[in-house]
Amino acid sequence: MAGTALTTQAVAKLLSVSQATIKRWADEGLIQSEKTVGGHRRFGLAEIARFRRERGVLPAQPAAVRAAAEKGSQSEVSPTQLLRHLTDGDEKQTTAALISAYLHGQSLSSLFDRVITPAMHRVGDLWSRGELTIADEHLATQTAITSVHKLRNAIHVSPPTETRALVCGIEGDLHELPIHLSHTLLGADGWEVINLGPNTPFFTLVEVLAKHRPDLVCISAKLILDPDRLARDYTQMRKAAAKLHSAIALGGDGFADRRMRQRFPAEFYAENFEQLLGFARSLVAKEMT
Repeated sequence: MAGTALTTQAVAKLLSVSQATIKRWADEGLIQSEKTVGGHRRFGLAEIARFRRERGVLPAQPAAVRAAAEKGSQSEVSPTQLLRHLTDGDEKQTTAALISAYLHGQSLSSLFDRVITPAMHRVGDLWSRGELTIADEHLATQTAITSVHKLRNAIHVSPPTETRALVCGIEGDLHELPIHLSHTLLGADGWEVINLGPNTPFFTLVEVLAKHRPDLVCISAKLILDPDRLARDYTQMRKAAAKLHSAIALGGDGFADRRMRQRFPAEFYAENFEQLLGFARSLVAKEMT
């Protein structure tokens, strides 16, 4: 359990209660724990996340996280550390690192932008240089996806916003991790999320939009293989979205170039997950006015 469990003192600090309260909750079975050979309680990260989520306890405040970091706390995970877990295919350590950082107050958008994204970019760089095989890259990606799904079960979900988002990847692009990250981010912020996955043709979205009437359509693209045809299909989809007053947000390297943005006009271009969250929240605020 090393590196994936917390002491009674650490849990007490996370939940802002006394150690005596943690021990009482453990004795009452409200929080599950294990005991070391010496008889000391150890609490699993996922268990603490479950308890806090079910009780509606919010994550630690950023100021507390900064103070802990200044004292040398190991609660935050670096892209380099995560890279090692990902390339090892170690789902347990990857999940533990993400949940630990979240429990100590690092926001989801920060985790996605400052930890997971740079780590996965590094995986891509190593593969392009021949230092990782395609199998290694696939293992790292699937490890990240699985760990994000487990993280999703640990996060505190905001009250429903009565808004709906549709997330997917562009046709011909099989990169799915950004889609899962968008799903997790928006879902945690109170959005109902419909996830169509990667490699979604634009022409199929016309019917999907009419059926689900989303307030926001998030489309991710790492590669745009046939821009001429896709731009034509996108135009038809965008017209359907406009009739339904569905905002479109595009993200990923495929939409980073100015010329591509001219061919694929949208209400918003997200360069990171923090920006996407900000745009989504602006839509919610607009709905409430």
